[in-house]
Amino acid sequence: MEVARDVRKRRDSKRASAPLLPPQPPSSFLVKRGKGEPHMAEPGCEPSREESLGTGEEPTEADPKGPEQNSPRGQCRRRRRRHRRSYNSFATYFPRVLKQVQEGLSLSKKAVSVLDSFIKDIFERIADEASRLARSTQRTTITSREIQTAVRLLLPGEIGKHAVSEATKAILRYTFRQ
Repeated sequence: MEVARDVRKRRDSKRASAPLLPPQPPSSFLVKRGKGEPHMAEPGCEPSREESLGTGEEPTEADPKGPEQNSPRGQCRRRRRRHRRSYNSFATYFPRVLKQVQEGLSLSKKAVSVLDSFIKDIFERIADEASRLARSTQRTTITSREIQTAVRLLLPGEIGKHAVSEATKAILRYTFRQ
């Protein structure tokens, strides 16, 4: 037991002799500021007095303010995020599919609106039909089998077969990716 106490005493003596500095973040989190001193790339504001003492520099009151320091929050610079619209739309997928089919074409806003309405309507019809199929078989879960049957019932001929084959490919890709 005395050996364990001696080890603890040595640890305590090492801790007492080490200088108490704030922990430094990894260099990947640091960005260069105006005079070359590192600063955290977080949405915090000016470094505290302890942080500036830890770097070996004294904060000076007579530093002239640069044009970027005239903000009401001092040296705090935040990148503004773009706020995306909150409504659900399939509009982001139309250019991707169009690029796969025909290179160099684009869609007008009205065409995108019509396609978006069309996709939402078809989606709702398929969901309703799949719901009816699940209810008629007394199940509480809509599976890919109900969706496939609903697509075959709603979409006529070749387009129905093509939709089923594309959906099967997508499901296989999804299951093998995980």
